Amino acid sequence: MANVLTVCTGNICRSPAAEALLRHHLGDLAEVSSAGTYAMTDTGIPAQMLMGLDASGIDARSHRSRQLTGPMAREADLIIAMTAEHRTRIVQEAPAVLRRTFLLDELAKAARAQAPLEGATAAERLSNVPDAIQGFRPELVGLGVEDVPDPYGRSQESYDRAYSMIEAAVRDISAWVRGEPVT
Repeated sequence: MANVLTVCTGNICRSPAAEALLRHHLGDLAEVSSAGTYAMTDTGIPAQMLMGLDASGIDARSHRSRQLTGPMAREADLIIAMTAEHRTRIVQEAPAVLRRTFLLDELAKAARAQAPLEGATAAERLSNVPDAIQGFRPELVGLGVEDVPDPYGRSQESYDRAYSMIEAAVRDISAWVRGEPVT
């Protein structure tokens, strides 16, 4: 089973939403967790972000934020950062994880482009995602990869926009890994 780690700043909005959505969509294919580069330790998800999760039928009220550590990053098979700044911070914390640390939007764009993904089963394809993204990097350069904007302390519209980006990305990544059509 793959170990997937999602990372944002405070680990209360974007990365826990991605964690909950990935856990929901990937099921028993992966052990999914999240952390923050500057975590608001032991804090739950704000109501504004829970609204999106609730609408998707996902209860994430038990989430408690935690700080990213080097060992945590090194244990992950796939690390999904919400922004380029997060990716930089992750790699500073654990340089050995560079080749398996990606932006959520990089994964989503590769999925939408149906980048070649090796493996006969969904579990094998998930474990090969880092290699697929490495091979797809030249195409990603021209696609304009985006950060997921931080909604914390902003309007409900900001939370909704961030959630929509995360939900669409996770849905497409999951379909790609499962060998299903990406919408």
